[in-house]
Parts: sequence; structure tokens; C-alpha cells
Amino acid sequence: MNMHRKLLSKKRNRKQLVTLTEEVSTILKKIIILLLILLACSQAAMQNDWVRHIVTGVDKWEGTRLS
Repeated sequence: MNMHRKLLSKKRNRKQLVTLTEEVSTILKKIIILLLILLACSQAAMQNDWVRHIVTGVDKWEGTRLS
């Protein structure tokens, strides 16, 4: 009987681990998709001169010597 309980406990732990793994992977997939969408949006926004002027100050230095 005691061995039967151990087997049930192992099966229960394995099921919990699989469930936890599935939940974590689902969350990670959503985070990756969100980051890819944000990356695409930021790259598209940087194509706009007004946005690029607000976000970065590098454009004024393009083509000039720093030394």
C-alpha cells in the first residue's frame, strides 16, 4: 500500500510539473510576442523624423567631425 502511495505521489508531482511548465511556456511565448511587436513599433517610429528628433539627439551630429 505504501508503494502505491509513492507511485501516486510521483504521478501527481509529474502532472504538477507538466502543468507548471506549460503555464510558464505560455507566459514566455506571450512576452516574446509582445517584445517583437514593441520592437517593430519602435523601428517603425524611428522612421518618422519628428519621433527620431524627440527620441535621439544624434541626428544633429551626423556628418560633422567630433574632433
